Amino acid sequence: MFMIFRRADNIGMQVVDERVFLLDEAGTEMIVLNHVGTMVWDALDGASDASAIAASLAASFEDVSLAELESDVRYFLDELASVALVVAVK
Repeated sequence: MFMIFRRADNIGMQVVDERVFLLDEAGTEMIVLNHVGTMVWDALDGASDASAIAASLAASFEDVSLAELESDVRYFLDELASVALVVAVK
């Protein structure tokens, strides 16, 4: 099992045109998620690791292997963690 993340507390979030805009707690870092990033953000339930999230999204990306999708999800979650928009559950 890989690391499980959840959304960080006190994150500003707004959905505009099916894209998520995130603002960190300090109000200094804004990230605009693309369509795929928004799908991953929506899948963050605090119980699913990157593999489970990738598996839940696989049907939407038939031209991408599950291994590649898992790798991309892991990388994306690590990037969000580096700016404190997600936190590790375990």
